[in-house]
Amino acid sequence: MKMILKIARMELQKIFYSPIAWLVLIAFSIQTGMQLMQLINMTVVNSDLGYSTSNLTRVLFTGQSGILNRMQMTLYLYIPLLTMGLFSQEFSSGSIKLLYSAPISNIQIVVGKFVSMMIFGLALVIILLLAVSFGCVVIREFELSLVITAVLGLYLLICAYAAVGLFVSSLTSYQIVAAIGTFAILFILGQVGSMWQDVDFVRDITYWLSINGRSDTLIRGLICSEDILYFILVSGLFIAFTVLCLKGIREKSPKHISALRYIAVFIIISVIGYISTVPSLMMYHDATRTKLNTLTLNSQDVVSHVEGKINVTTYVNIFDDNFWYGAPSNQKYDMSRYDQYLRFHPDMELNYKYYYALPTDKNELKSHNERFAGLTLQQALEKASNISEVSSGIFKPAEHYTDEINLKSENNRFVTKITNETGKVAYLRVYNDMKRVPGESEITAALKKLTMDLPVVGFVTGHSERDVNDFGSRGYLQLAKEKNYRYSLINNGFDFKEFNLSKPVEESIDILIVSDSKKGFSDKELKHLNSYIDRGGNLVIAADLNRQFNMNPLVEHLGVEFIQGQVVEHNKGYGMDLVTSVATKESYALAYQFETISDEKPVMMPGAVGIKYKEIDGFNYTRVLTSDLVENISAIDSAGSWNELQTRNYTDSIAKYNPEKEEILGPITTALALTRNVGDKEQRIMILGDADCISNGELSTNRNGYRAQNFNMGTGMFYWLSNNEVPIDVRRPNLTDNKIYVTKSKIPFLNIVFKVIVPLVLLVSFLLIWFRRKGR
Repeated sequence: MKMILKIARMELQKIFYSPIAWLVLIAFSIQTGMQLMQLINMTVVNSDLGYSTSNLTRVLFTGQSGILNRMQMTLYLYIPLLTMGLFSQEFSSGSIKLLYSAPISNIQIVVGKFVSMMIFGLALVIILLLAVSFGCVVIREFELSLVITAVLGLYLLICAYAAVGLFVSSLTSYQIVAAIGTFAILFILGQVGSMWQDVDFVRDITYWLSINGRSDTLIRGLICSEDILYFILVSGLFIAFTVLCLKGIREKSPKHISALRYIAVFIIISVIGYISTVPSLMMYHDATRTKLNTLTLNSQDVVSHVEGKINVTTYVNIFDDNFWYGAPSNQKYDMSRYDQYLRFHPDMELNYKYYYALPTDKNELKSHNERFAGLTLQQALEKASNISEVSSGIFKPAEHYTDEINLKSENNRFVTKITNETGKVAYLRVYNDMKRVPGESEITAALKKLTMDLPVVGFVTGHSERDVNDFGSRGYLQLAKEKNYRYSLINNGFDFKEFNLSKPVEESIDILIVSDSKKGFSDKELKHLNSYIDRGGNLVIAADLNRQFNMNPLVEHLGVEFIQGQVVEHNKGYGMDLVTSVATKESYALAYQFETISDEKPVMMPGAVGIKYKEIDGFNYTRVLTSDLVENISAIDSAGSWNELQTRNYTDSIAKYNPEKEEILGPITTALALTRNVGDKEQRIMILGDADCISNGELSTNRNGYRAQNFNMGTGMFYWLSNNEVPIDVRRPNLTDNKIYVTKSKIPFLNIVFKVIVPLVLLVSFLLIWFRRKGR
């Protein structure tokens, strides 16, 4: 060790006597200062303009556009300039012979030079830490542990780059060739992860070898044993290669012997690397304040109840517009979505199966026919395979998997089937939104479905009710069963049945829905409904305009009545029959989703009817949504709401409040929740004064001036009715690093500090050392 440190000290002396090393430090400090001040200036300007600032630690340092991520992208430009002379200079000057003649081993020589580069890497890290220290001072509740972890990731990356440069320098006596060779190998290491991805065994090796994005996990604040070992092993691999190179030169070894040594070292490192990727052997530490890189506690609880092996099989159609997400070249990236789950349940097997079939969606099928006009299905497969650079042999016809999955029912799209050892099944899909792939909420809901019986929703039929299979504007398909809609209930754990009240309600039904019945119910049907209520079943009853006569017998048993007429109000540029309902503070205790419903973000209810009730012993009543409050009766012609009994045409007529007609002033209840204890469970019932508020039309309609919360009303309602089981609550604590203590007037001074003074200090340091050396 003493000899290694002596060599490292001698190498550092040469490095710091070299203008190249100081040029690297100065250029690195200038770039750091420029990147930091650009981000600081942008944040200060946004703050001064009144925009909210949040998550500042990530925005300025570790986010996709943060300074540490930006510096990561350019580190490869600096290191080859430092390593190019480590050995090539020794070879060209002949001083290597002095090292060979000294009583030191090849390992001591190589490790000593590598240690010198590790120490120089600390100089680069110190420059970054100056920026970090500044962040600690100017950002409220700066997330220091996250940033230190990110800096560690950059330092390990510097060391890995240095090991590569060290090896390349040992191959040539020309420094420029060494620098170019280092650039070349770093480029190859960055691209190797995308090579031969359609060969399973090779894919694992090349993906592990790839250095591209390897420090991303650390920059995000997660310390993983696999990543730490990767940097150690890759550095060790190139250090070992360097030792073998010197050994071959000193001993004049035959080429085949040298080649076998290199291969043996590569195999040993690869085996250790493969072992490091075994999920059950990995260790983690999440350095973020809110544990952003770790499953939420709700998800952890679900995973803790998963027993035995889980099979996750993804079926990918080459003709699907979403093929790229599961393509062989992207398979490893897609698998990474399950990394957090493997951390808590390592016994999870991920498989991919490729097939071909015509899209069933009308628009996608039209696009397919246009792109592959005149080609048979087999010819289209060959063409698509060539374009995607994959072998057509890996694709099977969809019928090949008939015994495993009904792909046609999934519209021949990208779909993932999750099964456990008992044979329970859940599905994950791609969604028609910006994110596309399943997130934590959907994956956890699927796993929860394997561990317990999640709610079954029964939709009452037989009276022209709203239809769960109807994709028209009045239907309920989008909220309930739309497979390509991320937030549909079927993608969050619920199952559905259609049911007729001509027979008793099945025990398997947990939530019963009766919505906008256009025909009345018989005494027998009412008896079956009341029996379901009496046994404690959860229930949704949604009325609509002109349906009060049919719907009132359903709620009479509960002390509730749908009021005749309809609720009207004054709102921003829309007809008075469009009600903008807001949530009461009392409703916040029912479901967290209701907390977002406010005057600016209401639930849009066209043609709503009011709800009144007389409390019955045993039930607790909570007003969930109400229409506008009438604060001043003298202003009723321009503000407020009431129950209108006369006006029917709101296009040509203006409704006027008429107390003589017993019209009721607002706020009027438009959604009501009932609870009571039945045995050992709490019964939950939701009464809605508008069946349209959760329909396809209202969920997809945007109105100027309003940010409708109909979706939150729907999901919050079912979250409450399912006893808070699903959809999964994956909320995290709010981040508090949301204020920067820098004003616009201080920006010029800070620019001088980071862009001029810091580089100038380094320049002066170099000149002092240079003059001192000249003086000697």
